[in-house]
Amino acid sequence: MAERLIVITGGFGALGRAVAEAAASTGARLALIDHAKDGPAPAGAVKLGGVDLTDALQAGAAIE
Repeated sequence: MAERLIVITGGFGALGRAVAEAAASTGARLALIDHAKDGPAPAGAVKLGGVDLTDALQAGAAIE
């Protein structure tokens, strides 16, 4: 899975963090998006905090 990029929404919450840790153990690259400004993430994960995914402009900017 190392060649895959996994984007996890709600990545700073308990469930998102658990999914991120499981995905990280496979060697996948991770991008965590959350409305919270900051939160825990596995080493090497890209963290995008403060994103409102209900706002099309913010969601589009986060994915670019």
